[in-house]
Amino acid sequence: MKKLLYLIIGCLLLVSCKKGKGGLFLNESDAKQTKTALVILDNHAKNAQNFSTISIKGTVNYNSAKTDQRAGIDIMIEKDKQIYINVRYLGISVAKALITPEEVKYYEKLNSNYFEGDYSLINNLLGTEFNFNRLQNILLGQLLDSKNDQTMIATIEDGMHKLTPLEKKEIESVYFFEDKNALLKKESITDYFTDRRLTISYPNYQKIHNFVIPTEINIEAEQDKVINLNIVYEKVSFNENLPINYKVPNGYNKINL
Repeated sequence: MKKLLYLIIGCLLLVSCKKGKGGLFLNESDAKQTKTALVILDNHAKNAQNFSTISIKGTVNYNSAKTDQRAGIDIMIEKDKQIYINVRYLGISVAKALITPEEVKYYEKLNSNYFEGDYSLINNLLGTEFNFNRLQNILLGQLLDSKNDQTMIATIEDGMHKLTPLEKKEIESVYFFEDKNALLKKESITDYFTDRRLTISYPNYQKIHNFVIPTEINIEAEQDKVINLNIVYEKVSFNENLPINYKVPNGYNKINL
């Protein structure tokens, strides 16, 4: 369960308009004609949500060659300020995390431990550099780096617009978008020096009032071994008061990772 929480924090795969989990599934379309990278990125940026808070209830699955775990999850985001995560097992809270732009904090009840530190924990687990903005973007279906200043080249692959950097570097980011709304379908970050790859996929999106949000997130991290994290959004609400309750219980042991 502790490793499951780590991977959640480190996020932490075309249907018609039918009733979804909390909203309406968005129609998507295949890319048939090329567009410039600038047009695609500008259209994608229009999906960015202007909200103050978001509350998400769902389930999370973590699996690797040796482990397969499933739990309930509550995610609350105060935009650009904090991300709160509560992991539930059989309806009981077993771990909580609070992430801000400055630090990562969590505690887990099984071993009565807690942690307070920087983003190196997440970076080591997922094999790429993370910060608050990147984690928030993952949960919202936005590019990891919303202000990417690289020159990108657009092609079509598997019915999607594929954006690759013009200049090859040691660490390369590749993006895939559907055509109609420039929704992000997949992004992959490859570190050629360390032979690490992180792939984030979004099978579908839903519209709740005027807000666009993923229905599901698949994260695959390839390092010495392959680990997978799947988060399904079952209920989503915007701009409500967040009952964030994070306080390390008395008697817990602080750990260093």
